[in-house]
Amino acid sequence: METEKICAIPAGMRDWLPEEAYLKRDITNELLNKIALWGYAEIMTPVLEYYQVLTKVEEESGPDHLYKLIDRDGSILALRPEMTTPIARIAGGKLQGKPPWRLMYGAQVFRYENIQAGRQREFNQVGVELIGQKGPEADCEVLALAIAALKSIGLENFTVSLGHMGVLKGLLESLSWEDKDLAKVRSLVLEKDFVGLRHFFEKAGLESKRQEQLLELLTQPIAVSDITQLMSGLPACLRTALAELQEILALLDNYGYSSYIQLDLSTLRSQTYYTGMVFEIYTAGIGYPIGGGGRYDKLLRRFGRDYPATGFALGIERLLMSLPKKEKPAKPVLLTADGLGASKARMVEEAGLLRINGQTVVLEFRAMNKAQAQELARDKNAELIWFSEVKKCGE
Repeated sequence: METEKICAIPAGMRDWLPEEAYLKRDITNELLNKIALWGYAEIMTPVLEYYQVLTKVEEESGPDHLYKLIDRDGSILALRPEMTTPIARIAGGKLQGKPPWRLMYGAQVFRYENIQAGRQREFNQVGVELIGQKGPEADCEVLALAIAALKSIGLENFTVSLGHMGVLKGLLESLSWEDKDLAKVRSLVLEKDFVGLRHFFEKAGLESKRQEQLLELLTQPIAVSDITQLMSGLPACLRTALAELQEILALLDNYGYSSYIQLDLSTLRSQTYYTGMVFEIYTAGIGYPIGGGGRYDKLLRRFGRDYPATGFALGIERLLMSLPKKEKPAKPVLLTADGLGASKARMVEEAGLLRINGQTVVLEFRAMNKAQAQELARDKNAELIWFSEVKKCGE
């Protein structure tokens, strides 16, 4: 029992064995290398933040998903649950020069969530933040970059579900309900629980015609060509939101990525700081989005700078579940000899030459015969180089 406790890890966490860890690091590096070609610079933040920094932007959704701990000076700390808020904190006081700032990251984040396939409590993200630039051009850039990054790692079968926070905002304002009712509607839409939403509307006494109008807007498939016709008769804030989406999609045509987009006006994000365009990325066989993002123009105000911003994050673990199996890395070389007089200096030199040429080399000085070396090479899945410069004593 004691051994089991020593070897156990907390729920929602996992160990990554060498081959898995290699694939995880490889996909992270591929994504960051692709994103860097678009002019994004890497940024890093501490895993621990002050609790009040993170709860500063969680006023509506609550901080229940945070991992909290107490520092020795009594301060309340928390593990970062996402990267946008810590980067907004940095942008509030530490970024030099003039915007726009194009920033990227590859980082671990932690959320106390229900554990399911593809949803752990510790996970890795690669993402970008484009800070200080507004308008459809910036939104289109992050959308196009997300698509280009996924294509660069070999993912083709995916869909970007595109929406706008202004749509739900306009619908909720038109209801003139209390905040708790509006929060319930938002929660039901976020969960795509349209049956529950209909029941809520009925219970709230919303007339049938109005119910059908709202549900149709949130659930009907929308073609880009339908947007103009759809706007007629809608409140001004909804027309503005749809017009923004129309501009973004027109720009996206220039990248040739329109086929990846599906307009879905029920698309939301769990974070409450989003203000404009939002999107989530789905692929076959995964019940959760593999990435998502959007515009958040008011978040930086809370950290002292009033800059617009937009960005996205991709979940590395979910991407690994989505991608076809990659070829294993080339086998390492096991370089060894019988140990009865081999020149260790020459063996080190030979290993160095192989490494210069990009070969992974394990150098083994233990005395062994060739059969033992072959067995060790099989165990380590390595190619054996039996060092030939072996001199007997007295030669």
